[in-house]
Amino acid sequence: MHAEIMKQRSFKEEKLRKEATANAEKLSAVTIKIGAKAGENGKIFGSVTTIQVAEALNKAGYPVERKNIEISEESIKALGTYTAKVRLFKDVSASISFEVVAE
Repeated sequence: MHAEIMKQRSFKEEKLRKEATANAEKLSAVTIKIGAKAGENGKIFGSVTTIQVAEALNKAGYPVERKNIEISEESIKALGTYTAKVRLFKDVSASISFEVVAE
């Protein structure tokens, strides 16, 4: 009985890992745009957080929770292109690039 449960659990985990790997490949090819209000010199009012990145990914058809996103910069307060790491499974993650543009 115990062996059967372990077998089912490992099968489910392997299936989820394969799906996460496929999604990681798709996400790596995607560049998303995040709109922010900015001044004339390219500085934005406030900063871009994982919340905005998660919303942009959801709009693009990739449902990701914000707690699974790590922005490589400490805080994003200027227009430009940045990268973030998205954890999709225990040891599967993808690097995405996103562009902060003026609204």
